[in-house]
Amino acid sequence: MSEKRNFLRSAKTISICTLLSRILGLARDIICASVFGTGIAWDAFVVAFKIPNLFRRLFGEGALSAAFIPIFTEYLETKERKCAMELVNVTGTALLIILSIIIIISETSFILVPYFTPLNHKWELVLKLLTITFPYVLFICMAAFAMAVLNSLKHFFMPAIAPIALNICWIIGVFTLTPLFGETLENKIFGVAVAILFGGLIQLGIQIPILRKTGVLFRPSLSFTHPGFRRIITLMLPIIFGLAAVQINVLLDSVIAITFSQPTGGAENFLIGSITIPYPLETGAVSVLYYGDRLIQFPLGVFGIAMATAVFPYFSTHAARKDWENFTLTYNQAIRVILFIGMPASVGLILLRRPLVELFYERNAFTAESTYRTSTVIAFYALGVWAYSALHVIVRAFYAMKDTITPVKVGAGMVLLNLILNISLIWFLREGGLALATALSAIIQIIILFTIFQRKHNITGTKHIYTSLLKTTVSTLIMSIACWLVLSKLTAGDGSLQTKLLRLFVPLIIAIVIYFAVSVFLRSEELKYLYVHVLKKRKE
Repeated sequence: MSEKRNFLRSAKTISICTLLSRILGLARDIICASVFGTGIAWDAFVVAFKIPNLFRRLFGEGALSAAFIPIFTEYLETKERKCAMELVNVTGTALLIILSIIIIISETSFILVPYFTPLNHKWELVLKLLTITFPYVLFICMAAFAMAVLNSLKHFFMPAIAPIALNICWIIGVFTLTPLFGETLENKIFGVAVAILFGGLIQLGIQIPILRKTGVLFRPSLSFTHPGFRRIITLMLPIIFGLAAVQINVLLDSVIAITFSQPTGGAENFLIGSITIPYPLETGAVSVLYYGDRLIQFPLGVFGIAMATAVFPYFSTHAARKDWENFTLTYNQAIRVILFIGMPASVGLILLRRPLVELFYERNAFTAESTYRTSTVIAFYALGVWAYSALHVIVRAFYAMKDTITPVKVGAGMVLLNLILNISLIWFLREGGLALATALSAIIQIIILFTIFQRKHNITGTKHIYTSLLKTTVSTLIMSIACWLVLSKLTAGDGSLQTKLLRLFVPLIIAIVIYFAVSVFLRSEELKYLYVHVLKKRKE
């Protein structure tokens, strides 16, 4: 079986598991939207949840995985397995020590800050929630490290299915734990925070048996002079700085949204010096950004991130073997398939944003106004779905070549651009401006990185990418016209569940059928790849 087929089959495994996780994630968001709506409780929770996620990206699935997988793969390819396992032990021990120190310092700060600095109500709520959610960092980062080890060993199923544990715990927590904390939404939200803590612990726990089965028996080791570990640190530091800038900027989106939101029933203006300025946002801005991003993350996680996760070990293996021909073939094919799925996904989300939000979120505490605000955010976020997906693949291609500096430099520039756009656009587009800034930054970033990688590493065969892009654009354009025409004939009507289902799935199904029909007519090679290597069952 060819390695091209291998990584597509791996992407299929990850996609199926991720799809299950995303479905459960969507279910949990539907439940939370119904219970908490877009008020201050959910605003505060989103900020309190994003902060530990920042550290997860830095020390878990982000920087550590990107630096660890190429070196660990190289050890597996060129050295005895005992040496590779020692690298796992040293890296895991260092990660455990660093995370423990961070958690102790952070928890102390969350407790002491209110005693030294006067805070308004929404920030008091954020800090109280953080005292519960922040230890999640330890469990999720160690779980991400376990995923990196298993992915390097070409074991994708359990790492891909582990996130389902968080969604299950989250859903159970909403029904069983939230009533224990009180009657108000601001009290009930603490039940969700506790559930997340348990979810992180379970994500780590279910991977331990698989690690043992594959021969990985973790033993603490303080041999921090290990040459492989030192190389990981050398690769990891620039990635951390790059990701820190990017993740801090992502966090700043929420901080900007909650800071510049008019308090419910509060003043309509705030002062900067002696200048009176009206609040550009309303309470719930953080919430609608969260709900919009969650729907955007569905296609991105199911396919974009799945493809990048699956292809990364193959990039690393080809680079370790200096097999540049297969590296180039794998890279070009991954980009073409990403664009083939990502571009129609972007357009489809823009066209069907309102029916999506109406069907999944609009009920009880989630009002029609919340639907309008969330669908606006989705329209701007969706402009960059194809770019977000391709970005994951191209950045991993740089990492596999042990080039961590270039993505960091480009990412740092995009952080500054994103921040400038954020502050500028919120006055005109409200929370939609934050989403548009994110999409524009991602599109510019992917164009720059693609150009640099092609030139720096002498990647050939780009004409096939451009040919594929042209065919994909034509198919997407015809699909979008058909989708818009069908949707325009389906009115909101009485707002019943049946009407909502029809308004979403009738144009969606027609759009998918037309897109693939046009792709067949244009003889799209990507459709053939997906059919042969992912959809069609073959005997080994």
